[in-house]
Amino acid sequence: MNGLPADAPLNSGEAFARVNAVTHPTIDDFRMMVYLEASAKNAYYEMAETAPSQEIAELLQANGREELAHAHRVANVIELITGEPFVVPAPEDNQYAKRSGVKVERALLENLVKAENNGNDLYETWASHVGHAEAAVLLRQNGVEEIRHGERMSQALALLGD
Repeated sequence: MNGLPADAPLNSGEAFARVNAVTHPTIDDFRMMVYLEASAKNAYYEMAETAPSQEIAELLQANGREELAHAHRVANVIELITGEPFVVPAPEDNQYAKRSGVKVERALLENLVKAENNGNDLYETWASHVGHAEAAVLLRQNGVEEIRHGERMSQALALLGD
C-alpha cells in the first residue's frame, strides 16, 4: 500500500497537473499527494537558499514546514479511509523531492501565490467528495494553510520590492 501508484507520473510537474484535475480523489490520488506535499518542503527550503533576505527565507521555510504537515494529514486521510497506515516518504525515497535549481524571483513568487490559492480550492473540492467526515476536516485544514502560504508569498513579494 505504501509508495506511489504504479502509473504515477515520473516528475512533480506532471503529478501536480494530474492531481489538480481530480475532483473525486481515489486512494491513489491521495498517495500521490502525500509524495507531492512532502516534496514541497524540500522545494521551499531549496528556494530559501537563494532568498535575497532572511525574512523571505523564513517565509519560504514556514511554507515548507507546513507542506510536510500537509503530507502527514493526507497520509492520515488514507489511514482513515483504508484502515492501513501510509508512511510519508523521506526525501531520498521521494522521486518528486529532487533539487530543481530554481531561484527566488518575482515571477516565481507570483506563481506560488496562485498555486497556493488553487491548493485551497483543490482541497475544498476533495473534502466535499471524500465521503468521510473526519478526512474532510483534515483536507480542509490543509486548504486553509494553502491560503496562508499564498499570503506569505505575497509578503515575500512585498519584501522583494521592485
